[in-house]
Amino acid sequence: MNLAEPGADPGHADARLRPAEPPSARALLHDVALGPAPAPPRSDLRPCAHRPPRPLVRVLLCEDQEVFRLGLRTVFEAQPDIAVVAETADLAEVLAAADGPGSRVVVVRQSLVGSAALPVLRELCQRGIGVLVLAEANGGSRTSLMDVLQCGVRGFLPRRAAAQRLVEAVRALARQEPALDAAVTSQLVRQLTGEVPRPTAVARALDRLTERQREVAELVAQGLSNEEIAGRLFLSSATVKSHLTAVMRRLDVRTRTQLAILVNRDHAPAA
Repeated sequence: MNLAEPGADPGHADARLRPAEPPSARALLHDVALGPAPAPPRSDLRPCAHRPPRPLVRVLLCEDQEVFRLGLRTVFEAQPDIAVVAETADLAEVLAAADGPGSRVVVVRQSLVGSAALPVLRELCQRGIGVLVLAEANGGSRTSLMDVLQCGVRGFLPRRAAAQRLVEAVRALARQEPALDAAVTSQLVRQLTGEVPRPTAVARALDRLTERQREVAELVAQGLSNEEIAGRLFLSSATVKSHLTAVMRRLDVRTRTQLAILVNRDHAPAA
């Protein structure tokens, strides 16, 4: 029976039906000598593919200057393992935004951390949330620094720190590791070992007064009335009252007694 189709080339039909020839001895020897052909590379094999990806760190920004806040967001979101999930200019609002799973770090400007915000910092740290305080160039007194650290804060860097240093600090805090600037560490060591001199916020405030304002403040501390101060300094009572109002505003006091206490504390000898 002829299986070739009508009109087909008989030679072509025979070629289709002819069984495949066995490999020659030369081809077999070649395969034995060289081994089987290498398998094509797999597309799912990449360097360090066995390493698990870094867990995502959720960052909350507390910064009242828009330009600086945008800069922080740009720095952090350029990292594959960091995401900015909230922004605010009020630290009290961070508590509500900080709820959620995963590692969380709050980055806050130091000037936004007043005495009223210390309970908020304490609550954040008790929840296991890392806090990174960015210090101003003229950052707070050493007392405020101690108060912040006693709340459980373990991150303290200059506000103008390099971008990579900020990123490393956020990652460290997410791992529950401290991220303190070297200058902060040295300051703490000096304070805890008693090597810090006695300059206080009061002394700095008095130094900002004018010479005449300082004279008025010191005479108030001695118990003199406005009329007595006017006679001592050859001024009118209205001028003395004006100087006294400016002094109390700069020193943030409301009564003559509070002013007298501050001035006497300023002039007390260092312990």
